[in-house]
Amino acid sequence: MSYRNIFISLLLLNYIHAQSVFNAYGLGLSKSGNYAATSGAGSIGLVPTFHPGVSLDNPATWPGLKFTYISGSYNSQSVSLDNRNNITYGNGLDKIQFVIPIQDRYAIGVALKLVNNHNSYFKTDSSTFDFQGKNLITNKEFRSGGGLLAGSFGISFPMNEKMGLGFSVDRLFGSSRDEHSLVLNDIHYRMFNIRTYSGTVMNLNFAGNFYNDNDLIVLAFARISMTGKAVSGTLYQFDLFEDRNDNYTYDPDDYPAIVNVDTIEVSDIYAPNSISFGLNAGFRNDLNIFGEFQIWNDEASSANYESIYTDQIGSKTHFGGGLVKFGNIGARAWQDKLTFRLGAFKDSYGLKYSGKTINENGITMGIGFKFAVTGNQLDFSYRTGSRSINGDYKELVKEFNIGLSLGDVWFLRRREKQ
Repeated sequence: MSYRNIFISLLLLNYIHAQSVFNAYGLGLSKSGNYAATSGAGSIGLVPTFHPGVSLDNPATWPGLKFTYISGSYNSQSVSLDNRNNITYGNGLDKIQFVIPIQDRYAIGVALKLVNNHNSYFKTDSSTFDFQGKNLITNKEFRSGGGLLAGSFGISFPMNEKMGLGFSVDRLFGSSRDEHSLVLNDIHYRMFNIRTYSGTVMNLNFAGNFYNDNDLIVLAFARISMTGKAVSGTLYQFDLFEDRNDNYTYDPDDYPAIVNVDTIEVSDIYAPNSISFGLNAGFRNDLNIFGEFQIWNDEASSANYESIYTDQIGSKTHFGGGLVKFGNIGARAWQDKLTFRLGAFKDSYGLKYSGKTINENGITMGIGFKFAVTGNQLDFSYRTGSRSINGDYKELVKEFNIGLSLGDVWFLRRREKQ
């Protein structure tokens, strides 16, 4: 195994995603939605935000797609501590997805997506003390990076003419690093841990049409997520060393010449389970109003996971709502092809051991543009909000997403030539 390669990949992840103080708890904060259309409405992916009746994050709705789609979403984020000038920036892919609807009744899809963000960095104030006539300046730094990714496979099938189910399996994988450093006269003495991960989560999605007339359509959605195999992995604990060349890795230029590494197999680190509900009311003018609710818990029993903080996120509740005005790809005027999204949400994360709560509130907005006869769509979203923990730290978060979906005709009924 090459520790150096792991260090480099984790270091790159630090620069890809913005750093939050709250990501230092356990595996960090989880992602609510992975596509720009979902983020633009502040949704968790249950209700339709991409196309009337369709969410790219909900397999039960995929048969409503008129074309096969390959989609990608790119994220840019800034995080800043309130009343301070230090702002971190990051960017990277949130999701890559391929979905094939089949005969307006079935669908299959695969995706690669980000599950959470473990990137965090903060430091203490500097202090000066006299040691044998020399002034020494010291402070501490705390840093973490990496996180969980998921490779997902999903299928959908009908229950009857008005209801459908979607089933997906997420194969969780990834790695993370957390570091404690003592800085003495600009020389870093580092001690860190590296963890690798592997596990599975299963998701059952439901979509149903409960009322439909010329003026109003009422759709209901639900999702149950269960741990198939709790995340396990390997923990590598590195002894303290002097990083003389300050490259964040251990190499022959550092001191001492040999650093001991303890290797520990760990199990049941992360076992998420959740239940979610959504309701959508669609009106004649393509205006949709929605609401969503989610309860999420980490049922992992292992206490052998300590990141920078000796605590971790054990639960989460989500409340959100908003509106979506869908565009018409067949419209002549370009402005009638635009989709508008607006939403607001509140997330509350409960910490396992201290009992404290991280509260996050935000508003979102987005716009989508349909083009070409195969339903191509370009989506933009902007989100702004704040996070705080029991009157302590407060962060201001700004996030911009761009998503591109390209459509094609696969396994779809072609119209007969007139």
